[in-house]
Amino acid sequence: MRKARAEVAAYAECTESQMMAMFGWTNPKMPAHYIAQANREKLGISGMDKTVTFDLGQSLDDFLRPAAENRTGTATGNEVVSFPGNIRKKL
Repeated sequence: MRKARAEVAAYAECTESQMMAMFGWTNPKMPAHYIAQANREKLGISGMDKTVTFDLGQSLDDFLRPAAENRTGTATGNEVVSFPGNIRKKL
């Protein structure tokens, strides 16, 4: 039961000192563990939110379309080639 309450306190952004006082801990390692765990999950959730927002607002074609330099040929008819893995580097 204490573990569940510590997780809730960490998600509620309680400080280490507050959690130590709430649960009677004398070592800051325990609240630091729960706070780090909560922060990792919050970062993951916010990252997924950004990905979803980006996906809804953008067309993948905008990023997979070859650069203008790759659509033009040279005087001898050779063309510049970009491998799919290099397209992101050019954007």
